[in-house]
Amino acid sequence: MTDEINLVHVVTGYKYPKGFVGEEIRNEQTQFLLSAGIAALGFGVSVETVAAQEAWPSEPIQIVVPWAAGGATDAIMRILAGEVSDALEVPVTVVNQTGARGTVGTNAVINSEPDGYTWASGGVQDLGTYKVQGLLDTDLEDWHLFIAVLNAPVLSVGEGSDLKTPEDVAAFMNENPGDLTVGTSGIPSTAYSAIQAFQSHVGGDFRAVAYDGDAPTMVAVVSGEVMATTQSGPGQAAMIKGGRVTPLAVLSDQPLVIEGINDIPPITQFYPDFSAPGVTIQVGVFLPKDVPQEVLDRMTEVWETEIANSEALQAYARENGSIFSPMHGEEAMEMARSAVAATAWQMHDDGTTTMSPDEAGIPRP
Repeated sequence: MTDEINLVHVVTGYKYPKGFVGEEIRNEQTQFLLSAGIAALGFGVSVETVAAQEAWPSEPIQIVVPWAAGGATDAIMRILAGEVSDALEVPVTVVNQTGARGTVGTNAVINSEPDGYTWASGGVQDLGTYKVQGLLDTDLEDWHLFIAVLNAPVLSVGEGSDLKTPEDVAAFMNENPGDLTVGTSGIPSTAYSAIQAFQSHVGGDFRAVAYDGDAPTMVAVVSGEVMATTQSGPGQAAMIKGGRVTPLAVLSDQPLVIEGINDIPPITQFYPDFSAPGVTIQVGVFLPKDVPQEVLDRMTEVWETEIANSEALQAYARENGSIFSPMHGEEAMEMARSAVAATAWQMHDDGTTTMSPDEAGIPRP
């Protein structure tokens, strides 16, 4: 009975007088349902129309992480989910869908309804190079980008390794081509692009070993299953702080600051002319281009007012070696295009693409 009364209120705006019970309600209900039906016929009003006009968001949101739980992307997305949930006042959950080098989770979002309730996540370089790798038919222009942090890759080795500096790693790669095993999140991945950029600069060769994200990669380094890694700073922070791996350099021109440890030196301290603009990972959430405009408007508002001032995200960045850098819209897209172009052409020049980036609409930088 209560549900029926509420239906009358939704359709007509009518509220029963206080004290109406039993048959009085039934009689009033019948009269007003009849009136509602007439109104619907005359003015095109329906319960479905009322529901369709409900503002976004009105139900829970899912952020799909294409990597294993416990890694850098997973960690930042769980913090971000809490901040967005508070701002939008709906539950926001993280769902890990791993496999096929990150394409399983991303493809799940592509195949979902573009209603704003299912988001992809990760690094823009991965998103933008799936196509040239022949892994997934998508590119940056298929998405709206909302970036939260930037993560630089760190060249690290296992505890007790004989490789003490980046020069040691370079010498080993040149003296023993293909013997250096490097844990990455697969091809394509920004960790792979980072070690590839290092190898292109110093010569020699390496052998990449793929894992489903930061967490299993770091376990492999700690256990000695692989000799080195170039996963992002946040993906390594816990193991670095615990002394389980040794960071040799951050692949950047600035030191990497992680609270509680000495700053990690930049690779340019060892190789002053090293340059790899595509290896700093731009991490955020990605919404399909066909989401309604009201979703984009609300997300823009959230990014500019809530995410840009998030103390939780800023604390995460300080503690884990990220650069807090929230952005969206054309600013995010411009930075992403530059990073993807550098990464895609580096891959192509090294023979790891299935098509020229030109064919995918990615001009050489």
